[in-house]
Amino acid sequence: MIKCIGLKYDVRMAARRGAYIPLEVLMKKTICLLLSLAVLGLSGCGGAPVVSSPTPEPTPVPEYSFTREDMPIISGGESLRPLGEAVAAIMLGVSRDGVADLLRFGVSAEAWGLLDGGDAALALAPASGSVPNGVETAVIARDALVFWTGSGSHVDTLSKAQLRDILSGRATNWSELGGADEEIRLVLPEAGSGSLAAAKELLGLSALPEDGGSFDSSSASFFCGFLYEAEAMGLAKGMKILAVEGVLPTAETVSSGEYPLVTEYLAGIKQDAAEGSPERVLWLWLQGDVGQAFVASQGYVR
Repeated sequence: MIKCIGLKYDVRMAARRGAYIPLEVLMKKTICLLLSLAVLGLSGCGGAPVVSSPTPEPTPVPEYSFTREDMPIISGGESLRPLGEAVAAIMLGVSRDGVADLLRFGVSAEAWGLLDGGDAALALAPASGSVPNGVETAVIARDALVFWTGSGSHVDTLSKAQLRDILSGRATNWSELGGADEEIRLVLPEAGSGSLAAAKELLGLSALPEDGGSFDSSSASFFCGFLYEAEAMGLAKGMKILAVEGVLPTAETVSSGEYPLVTEYLAGIKQDAAEGSPERVLWLWLQGDVGQAFVASQGYVR
């Protein structure tokens, strides 16, 4: 039988291994970024990392000066924790550690629940999964569902059919997939995570094996998660990220859609959030030219 090992990713520890941008660098980069965009009229000229749009016109966003008292509580999935921290820190001019009380990050399902229940004013989460009624969403970035294993694995690429076989338990040994004669050790993210929802949605699976167990980095292991978690947050450090249908997941193949398992990241607020309210202003900022350039500066793909 396939061995299913649960994994509650400690992404904060993983991020400290090289994922987060120090605040001092973050502040300097962001100030330079915003000044550059202002000088260029947000037109995308001169090499600034702005997101292309159908027109060169800047996106109008209401002016707002955030304070700790009116800064929206942000909930989200773990793969978006670095973005939530960066946004709150830069808006308030404090360190990342100084915004912990304004963040509610964990599994994506809980993020939407916190927004729905009024315990958060802005949610950042993958599009996969259920968005509550009465929530207004906008796409702010994209990511890829990716899979990785130990660096010693003989497998380099898998088809979507083979991924379905692994995750459904039909394939139980790597030898069935061109690898060594080793029992597949499936390591799953925490129940309710956006990556599990994405796996079901993108691969057409009705259910996944139950989790429970411990981390294993051997060549027999098999992980799934988002590309941002795997690379920027260090979860796949020292391991092999697999190609799918012969295409490696990179920023370029995700942005172009060449990689076959791409999902979107959403920002959501309540539909009845008042015009000019802090959460609606921040939500609009994330969609605008400057906000999108900031999202990209944090390593997220557009």
